[in-house]
Amino acid sequence: MGWLINCASCPQESWASNIVDLLTNHTDESGWFLCSAGHHGYIEKSFALQEAGDRWEPFLRGAIRLGASGDTYQPFVFLVSYEPAGKVTDVWFSYYKDLRDSGGRLKLGYGPGGPPVLGAGDVLKLVREMVALGCVSADDVRAVLVDDVSNREHR
Repeated sequence: MGWLINCASCPQESWASNIVDLLTNHTDESGWFLCSAGHHGYIEKSFALQEAGDRWEPFLRGAIRLGASGDTYQPFVFLVSYEPAGKVTDVWFSYYKDLRDSGGRLKLGYGPGGPPVLGAGDVLKLVREMVALGCVSADDVRAVLVDDVSNREHR
């Protein structure tokens, strides 16, 4: 499956042939998708929902890779906004498994194949990366942790 990356600021497009190509060759060092001119880009998606007439129409803006380099199983999250240059408000959990070197195939997993499995350290890495990218603030993370500890102490 190929991926068309549109630019948020110029008419340039870029094409990634598969998920490995997308994540390896079409992102900057922070994981934001780039058009062929090197500007931040997005991938427009659209999915019919089970609710009659409803659609989910995210703009994939980048990805945070969570797997160890060289592992066959590579979990990651797409960074999702609802406008081409809008604030990232959601993450879409996914993974790929690349067995092409051993005669297998490349598999992208989300949905019917089940969600990715993350280690506790990977969840913390995700939170750290989301803070670094400005998707959530460090103060929000601290507030959640303080509220959680306070609530547990009063139970």
